[in-house]
Amino acid sequence: MFDHDTERWDDVVERTRGRLDAMVEQFLARAMADPAYADSALTAEDLRRASVQSFTAILDSLRSDGTADVLISIAESIGTRRARQAVPLDSLLRAVRLDFTVLWDNLADPACGAEPALLVRNAGRVWATVDAFAAHVQEHYLAEQVAIEQADADLRRQYLSQLFGPTRPTGAALDRIAGALRIPKTGHFCVAATSRDDGVTVRRRLRALTRRDDSFLTYDVGHHTLFIWPTAQTALAGLPPTAKELFADMAVAVAPVARGLVRVREAAAAAREIMTDLPMDSTGVATLSDRWRSVTRHLLADVGCELGQIVFPYLEKCTELERTKILETVRKYLETGSLGDTGRALNCHRNTVLNRLNAFEKYTGLDVQRPYDAAAVIISLE
Repeated sequence: MFDHDTERWDDVVERTRGRLDAMVEQFLARAMADPAYADSALTAEDLRRASVQSFTAILDSLRSDGTADVLISIAESIGTRRARQAVPLDSLLRAVRLDFTVLWDNLADPACGAEPALLVRNAGRVWATVDAFAAHVQEHYLAEQVAIEQADADLRRQYLSQLFGPTRPTGAALDRIAGALRIPKTGHFCVAATSRDDGVTVRRRLRALTRRDDSFLTYDVGHHTLFIWPTAQTALAGLPPTAKELFADMAVAVAPVARGLVRVREAAAAAREIMTDLPMDSTGVATLSDRWRSVTRHLLADVGCELGQIVFPYLEKCTELERTKILETVRKYLETGSLGDTGRALNCHRNTVLNRLNAFEKYTGLDVQRPYDAAAVIISLE
């Protein structure tokens, strides 16, 4: 820029500075038209003060002897505060870039004495200054947002640790936990468990949701990651669409609905037990209705109560062929619950089916036509 141009440009900048109050009012009128600004915790006084600081620092940096040091400091302050005030980032950046529109309208006003050619030669500088300002605001906004999210996550982990700790929380502790997690103490909750590896994927999917969903609480325990979210359902009738999307292409164990925060501990234990019971390389949703037989068998076996012992040792009294036919008939009957259907499936007479069931009762003492005995036999034959 020629020396004469420099003097003329500095004069235009100073003339524009004299219109600072009018520029601030123009900016406020346009910015507050954004509902995100109008509905946020941001006050008009805060916005006015930031606008005065921003325009002043931009004009200082546009002078031939100006630097961007103060402008960068203001950008850090604005970005950090707006993140804490939960102003959406896109609304914030639109407001910051309004600075260019308002500033350019005033620089180009004939009253400021700028010739068109002078404005053209400096247009790139004005835009680059405002754009760099916006970039610094965004950088500090995102950094503060990460810090806020980390602090929130640490707080949630702290209270979830109390919920799932070695001792059951008292009623007063549950009140504190519900308040800190912003969830209803008496509400209903879905509790799901995945492997820790899949838990990383689900968390990534949660962050990528178009509309952020903060209703999902996550907690790592052992080899599993727990996911807890409120539900209006009193019994599980399938995962909601958002949850289906989150848990797609992986194994997820879902416990019966927890009625109240006090029941979430038990639901979490159930979800983890179902998850542990699943075969390797499983995918899809597994519930207690799907896995109760296998879970029961494993839990009983872990304490030395293998239910197979109430059946198989007693069948050693019969021949191998007879044992094979009896067990085949018992299994089919437990699937169908019908003598006729069992006979048709095995291609034998109804009376033959009844005779084999009677033989099973003779050897084991268990009558599979009685629900109580049938439940025990179902588990023992798993």
